[in-house]
Amino acid sequence: MSMENETKTSPVTSLDLLMELQGEQQAFRFLVRALSALLATAALIAVGSVIYFYFELQGLRAEYARQAQLNQVNLRIVAGEASRQRESTQSQLVAIREENESARRQAELSRELQQAGSAGQIAAYKDRAVAIARGHILGKTMNEVTSQVVAMVLRADEGGSVRLLTDAQRVLMQAALDDWGGQVESSAVRTEFQTLLDDGASLPDQAIGAAGLAMLEYRKADGNSLGWNRGCSTVVDYVNQSVARGLNEPMLLLWKGQCLRKRGDALLSHQAFSQAAQLMEQDPEDITLEQSQMAHHGVGTTLIALAAQDQLPEGRDRNVALQEALTELRIAAKIRADRGSTRIGVAYTEENMGFIYVLEEDWPTALSHTENIDHILPLAWNLTVRNIAARENEQALKRAGSSRAAVEEMRRIQSDTAMVLSLMDCGQIDKAELMRLLPQKYSGQVDELAAHCLVESGGI
Repeated sequence: MSMENETKTSPVTSLDLLMELQGEQQAFRFLVRALSALLATAALIAVGSVIYFYFELQGLRAEYARQAQLNQVNLRIVAGEASRQRESTQSQLVAIREENESARRQAELSRELQQAGSAGQIAAYKDRAVAIARGHILGKTMNEVTSQVVAMVLRADEGGSVRLLTDAQRVLMQAALDDWGGQVESSAVRTEFQTLLDDGASLPDQAIGAAGLAMLEYRKADGNSLGWNRGCSTVVDYVNQSVARGLNEPMLLLWKGQCLRKRGDALLSHQAFSQAAQLMEQDPEDITLEQSQMAHHGVGTTLIALAAQDQLPEGRDRNVALQEALTELRIAAKIRADRGSTRIGVAYTEENMGFIYVLEEDWPTALSHTENIDHILPLAWNLTVRNIAARENEQALKRAGSSRAAVEEMRRIQSDTAMVLSLMDCGQIDKAELMRLLPQKYSGQVDELAAHCLVESGGI
């Protein structure tokens, strides 16, 4: 039959159409989900990128701000060094001016010398010449006029038929003249003073010989930062020999006080400075402003050290001692200004007042004082005191329930001072001497502030 050869087709039913529609819907939903996932992934990547670059930018901004701050700090330190150089130059100019002023006051003496032609006339200046030579050793340096007096008397003694001077006087005057002129090697001057000490016929002659040796040793020690084993121990030994022979002069005691202070003997150095100050009050005529400034600064600083280390003599009131130290430092600062020092030089003395406010736990005053000093130039000790005061004041503000801004300001001061100190030369910090003026409880904090010094020296 023909009907059997024809291809039979199945009719499309509604069920078939429904199943096909469901399949297409599933495929569409899959595509939608895939597209949603892709979009979500892209969004996450975009958001992550934004967050990443935001934090990177914040980090760059913070690093830029830190570098800018470091540059500012370095500029301040460089400016401070320049200020120190200017102060050093000013100090030299002050010394020259004082010498010229001294010569000007003795203009009449210069005219008298020019008129003194005979040996007899010159002999009248013998006692004055001896006094000038002694004064040169004891802190009153010769000048152009006074050196002429010494030189003329020496020539008259050598060329005259009658000796004007004793052997000791001649050695003393020649040594002083050689030392002032600088034309003779220091070893020769030392030999002359040693001759006085060893061969002097009287105790006063031996005493001035020891004083001359103390003068030479102090210069050397001063060039070595007053190191005890680099000249200062010898200075104290010669001063003691001179005093034992009856020569008790302010300059000798000032040299001794400076060396003992640097070694850390606060009590002995305070006694030396106090004795020098008392001698100056008894006979102020021949005292220079430099000597007076050294005495007042020494008394004030050693009182701080004694109070900080609880070494004040028994019965001495701590608060009274600190107020006395403050008065002494103010006098020293005024003398320094009167001599012609710049604000930098005055700040060197006023800096030490900050330790008094730390010992009194007067944090607001300590912060105000150290800020004033810091406006002049960055000083390591002043910055250390400022950091301590800010840390202590932060705790006080917290206990008092002060504002967050006030507390944050104290933290900012701590951060700023620590940064400046970390960039300063370790020689300016000198922890050993610094800690003599602070209570022992701050030793750890000072170690933190001077940590770069420990690294440089291999300490950690």
